Amino acid sequence: MDGSFAHDGQRLPASAAPQDLDDWYLARLKPGGLRRAQDNLARQEVSFYCPMRKRTQRERGRLVTASRPLFPGYLFIQVPEGTVSWRSINATYGVSQVVCLEPGRPSRVPKGIMAALLAGDADGAESDSTALFEPGEDVRIIIGPFADLVAKVEAVPEKDRIFVLLDMMGRTVRAQLSGADLERL
Repeated sequence: MDGSFAHDGQRLPASAAPQDLDDWYLARLKPGGLRRAQDNLARQEVSFYCPMRKRTQRERGRLVTASRPLFPGYLFIQVPEGTVSWRSINATYGVSQVVCLEPGRPSRVPKGIMAALLAGDADGAESDSTALFEPGEDVRIIIGPFADLVAKVEAVPEKDRIFVLLDMMGRTVRAQLSGADLERL
């Protein structure tokens, strides 16, 4: 199974065609095991995908914006039936175990979820994220100097432009943000 590397070290299948959406599974990682799991799965020629998104966090008193996993502690793997032993995947350094909703049977990720993840990488794809938010809704800011503040959506006038109201030092302040900078509470 050949794969190609994306800009963030994500290994995607050479052709992410709709017929390839059947063979995706979810692997739980050991703490801090993302890079190790990616390296070892690549050696086994197993395709994997770790959707990323930009997030601002405070580190040593400074705001740092970096790409972080959308689903921390998990990695999507593509394993066509009969090609790789599940025991070898579970024994891979960095991998804790493949997620099984039924005992002893790894559970496939639904096609719709994989199609959405592969179609729009959460880190860089431009999508109409304004459709997710409605006026009056509480949201958390995830990127920029206001990271981790809670705001109220005031208006969604056009594509990827959202006006929010922030409570800062006893005053209500209006700010314009992109939909990618926000997450629902």
